[in-house]
Amino acid sequence: MNAYILIGGRSRRMGTSKSELFLHRVVAAATLVFDQVLAVQRFAGPSANIQTIFEEEHEGEGAVFGVARALRDANDRAFILAVDYPFITADILRFLREDGRVPMWDGRAQPLCAAWDTNALPVIEERIARGALDLHGLIDREMIPESELRARFEGEPLRNVNTPEEWHGQ
Repeated sequence: MNAYILIGGRSRRMGTSKSELFLHRVVAAATLVFDQVLAVQRFAGPSANIQTIFEEEHEGEGAVFGVARALRDANDRAFILAVDYPFITADILRFLREDGRVPMWDGRAQPLCAAWDTNALPVIEERIARGALDLHGLIDREMIPESELRARFEGEPLRNVNTPEEWHGQ
């Protein structure tokens, strides 16, 4: 299974590129777990220092475009991982890869740190066509309770960092 790191966000709340801050950390953890680690960038965005594939040109904003692009590239299953998980570890990635459920963290589903099947692609494309760009409407499987993950893994490996306060508070 390959890991696809979504790097196309605009980092508005962070004030600086999350890819520049976090990509090396996320790649380091993912490289220990997955067959190949690729970046998924928005159309015409800058390449990363790892193999990068690009979203097709589109209107609208959202991670759903990166998920769709990754699934088009994948053979069967793909691990989708947003770049804004700088505290991620190889141990939790290994667990999530094998478990297959979507993790819960901080009271929210984390579909951008989960394994996806390519058979979700037609549903994603249909949702994009009608303007439904949220990912939470695509979660159709059991989730891993946060309590189970916190009992198994120390720290904040699934903390999604979007602001300088979240980054420096860790």
